[in-house]
Amino acid sequence: MMFYHSRFRRLGFFLGLLIFSFVAVPFSLLADNSDPEVDAANRAFTYGNYDESAGLFQKIILARGYSAPLCFNLANAEAKAGHPGQALLNYERARYLAPNDSDIDHNLQLARKQAGLESNSFRWWQALMRGINWTVWLALVLTCLALLLAALVGTALKIQSPGWRTTFRAIFFIGIPLTLIFGFVELACIGFNNRIEGVIIAPKEAALLLSPIDGAEKIGTIPEGELVTVEDVHDHYYRIEARDHHFGWIRQQDIEPVIADTFDTKPAN
Repeated sequence: MMFYHSRFRRLGFFLGLLIFSFVAVPFSLLADNSDPEVDAANRAFTYGNYDESAGLFQKIILARGYSAPLCFNLANAEAKAGHPGQALLNYERARYLAPNDSDIDHNLQLARKQAGLESNSFRWWQALMRGINWTVWLALVLTCLALLLAALVGTALKIQSPGWRTTFRAIFFIGIPLTLIFGFVELACIGFNNRIEGVIIAPKEAALLLSPIDGAEKIGTIPEGELVTVEDVHDHYYRIEARDHHFGWIRQQDIEPVIADTFDTKPAN
C-alpha cells in the first residue's frame, strides 16, 4: 500500500513539474523579450508626459518602420498631447495597416468627434477591399476564366457524356456572372486602394486656394485632422478633393500622407 502511495506521489510531482514548465517558461520568455524603447514610451504616457511619449514613439517608428500598434500608440499620445491633426493622421495610418481593428476605429471616430469632424468609419465593403489584397481577386478572376476556357474546349470537342454536358452548361451559367463580378471588384479594389490620401495637419484649419500660386484667392478652409484625397501636385501645393467633393489647392506644409512617401513632399523645381 505504501508502495502505491509513493508511486502516486512521484507521479504527482512530475505532473506538477510538467505543468509548471508549460506555465512558467512562456512567461519567463515574455519577460526576457520585453522592449525597453516601447516600455519607455508607454511609461511616459502613463505618467502623463504625452509629448515625450509621442516623441519616443516617433523615434521608434523612424528606426523600425510603420506598424499598426506603433501608429495606434503614437496617435493616442498625440491625442492626449492636444495635437488632433497628428493624432488623426496616425489613427488613419493604423487603420490602413489594420482595417478590421475595432479599437483603432473606435479611437479614430472618437478623435474625429472631439475635433468636430464627421464619422468616417469604413463600411463593410471598404473594410473588405482594404483587408483583401487585389491579387486575391485577380486569382479568382483567372480561376473563373480557366474554368470557362475548359468548358469551351469541352463543348467544342462535342463530348457526348450527358454528365459532362451538364457540367459545362453549369460552368457557363455560373462562371460568366462570377467572372464579371470578380472583375468589377478587382478594378474597384485597385482604384480604392490606390487613392492618395492625406490628413490636414495645419493648426486649426488649412486654407483652400483657387490656384497653386502664392497669393492665390482663398475659396474655403479644411479643418485640422480632416482626411482628403490628393489629386495633383504643383510646386509647393497639392490639389485635393475634400469630403464635400469640393476641389482646391492647399500648401504642402498643411498636409501629410496617410501612407508615408505616397506623394513627393519636396517642391518641384
